[in-house]
Amino acid sequence: SYKSMGGLDGGIKTLIDAILAVIGESGTLIAPTLTFRDVSVENPVFDYLNTPSCVGAVSEYVRTMSGALRSIHPTHSCAVIGKDTDYFVHGHELDRTPVGKNSPFYKLREAGGKVLMLGCGVGCNTSMHGVEEYFGAPYVLPKTPSPYTIILPDKTYTIDFYRHHIRQNGYEQRYDRLKDVMREEFFVRGMIHGAKSYLIDAKEMWRTGLERLSADPYFFVERINN
Repeated sequence: SYKSMGGLDGGIKTLIDAILAVIGESGTLIAPTLTFRDVSVENPVFDYLNTPSCVGAVSEYVRTMSGALRSIHPTHSCAVIGKDTDYFVHGHELDRTPVGKNSPFYKLREAGGKVLMLGCGVGCNTSMHGVEEYFGAPYVLPKTPSPYTIILPDKTYTIDFYRHHIRQNGYEQRYDRLKDVMREEFFVRGMIHGAKSYLIDAKEMWRTGLERLSADPYFFVERINN
């Protein structure tokens, strides 16, 4: 959340330049350029080059940076820049769920990366959807897929795809519960230019998440009170 930082000299570029300086030439930056609000069952069309991110100005900035590549996915694409861009981007188009084993979210765990929640809390941690999908949480997906059209620069095609179905199944996500079950060295709290932020070890987040779901498949959700 760029707004939570209260403004920076140089704007979002200053923020991204700082992050890239921290991770260095050997690091890779992944920004979620999600499109689930614009690409829906009613409007099932994802334009790889033109459909904007629906999760904030920072992710949209990364998407349009020179040298950044975007993964191909109707609702949960990511923009990636840095040393291992090809590794994180390649293969996401093979997934038929939002955060599958070919997604940059899953690969972040494999690479030993970290999740930075900057000024937006931890309740919207999309990586946790990957944990739920991997585990097979009973509430996360619908019973049947829907067709989606993907427009690439060189071709257009249609796939059957499963959206997340958590609220439709009567639940709301509670990923903030990670704060209570992860050890402090893997769940670092701090302030970045006035914005409350969290730096989460991805591998430990997955381990803890799967452990909790094994004990209680509904640990990270609660029933919507109708």
